[in-house]
Amino acid sequence: MITRVLQILLIGSLLAGVWFASHIITSEPRHADRSGASSPIAHIPAYRLVDLAGKAHHTSQWSDKVVILNFWASWCPPCQTEMLALSDLQDEWGDRGLQVLGIAIDKVDDAKTYSVSHPVSYPLFRGGMSEAKLSKRMGNRLLELPFTAAFGRDGQLIFAQAGAIPAASLRKHIEPLL
Repeated sequence: MITRVLQILLIGSLLAGVWFASHIITSEPRHADRSGASSPIAHIPAYRLVDLAGKAHHTSQWSDKVVILNFWASWCPPCQTEMLALSDLQDEWGDRGLQVLGIAIDKVDDAKTYSVSHPVSYPLFRGGMSEAKLSKRMGNRLLELPFTAAFGRDGQLIFAQAGAIPAASLRKHIEPLL
């Protein structure tokens, strides 16, 4: 009897893993899932962000840019890889109108420590529950990290993806916006 229960649990776990891999993990950005959000975001929100040094900024200061919001954490290996790719894009395309903004869904001290040992070429901001909820409204229904949302110069949400985006895919989707 116990063996039969274990077999059923194992098969169920395998099926759940296959479903997860086919529905959640992708190599291409997907459009934000607005079906579960009570108030889906179609444009970059008017939002106040506080950087890791404690200085306040407002999303309106980047209103003429292609903006990538990247939600990350210091303990998240896929986030770390994606941050390097985003830093390269910021270096390469910043003068063409790209602005990457990193939002740490992490303890402030951990984010600061990580940012000192792994610097990036774009600003990093403190995140908490309100920023996690913001990512959810952009389509991150499972609150996964990393989560990336891109907005065109007109502020329109272009794409959003939970999970790491390969660097080549980022390039393919961002360059036409510049």
